[in-house]
Amino acid sequence: MQSFTRCWILALGGGWLLSRSVSGAEVLSPELERGRVVYEAHCAACHGSTGDGNGPAAVWLYPKPRNFSAGLYKIQSTPAGSLPTDEDLYRSVTRGLGGSSMPAFNYLPDADRRAVVQYVKHLTATVGPDGRRVNLFEQARANGTAAQPLPVPPEPPLTFDSIVRGKELYVSLQCNSCHGETGAGDGPSAPTLQDSFGIPIRPRDFSSGAFRGGAAGADLYTRIAVGLAGTPMVAYPDEVLKPQDRWALVHYIQSLRQKDAEVNDILVPEDGLIVARRVRGGLPLDPMDPAWERIESVRVPLNPLWPEPYPIPAVAVRALHNGRELALLLQWRDEIFDGAPVRVEDFQDAAALQFSLTGEFPFLGMGDVRHPVNLWQWKAGWQQAVDGARPDVETVHPSLHVDVYPDPLMQATYRTAEAAGNLLAARTMKSPVEDANAVGFGTITSQPPASQNVRGRGVWVGGFWNVLFVRELRSRDRQDVQFVPGRPVPVAFAIWNGAQRDRNGRKVVSHWFQLVLNP
Repeated sequence: MQSFTRCWILALGGGWLLSRSVSGAEVLSPELERGRVVYEAHCAACHGSTGDGNGPAAVWLYPKPRNFSAGLYKIQSTPAGSLPTDEDLYRSVTRGLGGSSMPAFNYLPDADRRAVVQYVKHLTATVGPDGRRVNLFEQARANGTAAQPLPVPPEPPLTFDSIVRGKELYVSLQCNSCHGETGAGDGPSAPTLQDSFGIPIRPRDFSSGAFRGGAAGADLYTRIAVGLAGTPMVAYPDEVLKPQDRWALVHYIQSLRQKDAEVNDILVPEDGLIVARRVRGGLPLDPMDPAWERIESVRVPLNPLWPEPYPIPAVAVRALHNGRELALLLQWRDEIFDGAPVRVEDFQDAAALQFSLTGEFPFLGMGDVRHPVNLWQWKAGWQQAVDGARPDVETVHPSLHVDVYPDPLMQATYRTAEAAGNLLAARTMKSPVEDANAVGFGTITSQPPASQNVRGRGVWVGGFWNVLFVRELRSRDRQDVQFVPGRPVPVAFAIWNGAQRDRNGRKVVSHWFQLVLNP
């Protein structure tokens, strides 16, 4: 490390310490250095190493990751035009932004989350007239312009009159021009809206969409009062809208909410634990076995990486083990069965589990070189193949000629992927689950056929998928996750909806949870 003979210490807000050498190079304080390490591991892939919102994963995400250098933060409790508080940023890091690719990071230690908040503030800087870097938070503190949170008065009782008043305000303030008459985000101005960077932006769907800053009344009250910086959603301060009218508007917006969406707003997991209960004897290997109904499920919220009209909000997870094998049951609502994608316009339903191989929480986007992950992906088309019911080209297009090469030499010449043992080209399947590994997005690699040791079964009944994964606790394969009772294993989940053209990185995902097997 380069040494510096002279430096001075600047004490900034929130215990943020920054050293500067006489040459102008920065030396980060211990807290900022801790924040930098957390940021590089979990945030830089999306937000960029400099915080410009242009990380390598940004091209696959919408809405686009926040550009911290602009100083525009959507979710804040402070008045419009000001910077958020430390607690505003901390809540966003902890809770995530529902309905977007920004996950909750509540699995990280509290000190890591608070340190990364300080590092994000460190990245919130522009270049001044003299060419020097100007930190916006430091500047606001020095100028005495750091804002305080807007007070939220107690919520008045929900009444018929308050909803009627809220509807009147909804029309008079022209909320319907963007959010639509029913709050579905389909107003006449919706197709023309852009954010401050010129990127198209969609107004919030009040009826079923996720509220990024929280669904509680106080959260909606604050969003109306301070607006969303960098978006067409303007602020409605006291000079424009009195507190009682603001609450009336909140009540009307809540009245537009669909009942199933209200349930999703309320059902937030208290912790990040998924406990696998230990049982004697064999495990229930049928996802429809009534024995599973006696096992308590954990609701795992899911966020879309790309906008979808009807994103799957959550997946229910149940887990059992008998000391030899582990069984995980995933259940989620999917109104349409989408099997093998024979035609180019078709896509299949799928589900995946992602396990950390190091015991640490790696980057959510399939780990990194130092923190590899083990992936189990179930595919509806593979399930059809195992069941002997998979449609193929000759069934979808019966008049099409299909070549078959029974001779091994001819097969190796003309069906090279199948001859090489590529699971994606196989005609027969032993399991509908692919066992794979990754060290970052775009690096997924299927394990060899001899190492495919994850069994599974999926059943679609009444608009719900019920998918079971089974594997021995201990595996001889070094690239497999190992399960030891009492030792937590980080796990994350992903669901693909074929009816909405999900594939590859277009899916809904969870943040990291911890799977713990009872001794």
